[in-house]
Amino acid sequence: MEQAQFASNVTVAEVLACWPQTVPVFARHHMACVGCAMAPFETLADVTAIYGLHLGSFVSELQREIAAREETA
Repeated sequence: MEQAQFASNVTVAEVLACWPQTVPVFARHHMACVGCAMAPFETLADVTAIYGLHLGSFVSELQREIAAREETA
C-alpha cells in the first residue's frame, strides 16, 4: 500500500475519517482529539502545538501506525 502523506494543514477529523487506525496514536499521547468538537477545525499542526509535540515526529508515528495496520490486514 502507498504510504499516507500528511500536510500540516490537514484536520484531525480528516485523519481520523480516512485512517481510523490512527486512534491509538492520539490515545497514547493522551490527546482528547477523538470525538472532540474542534477536530474538524484543528489541524495536525494546531494539535501538536497544543499538546507540546513535535509535528514531524507525530506525523511519522501516524504513518507507522497506518503501515503496520495495513501489513496485518
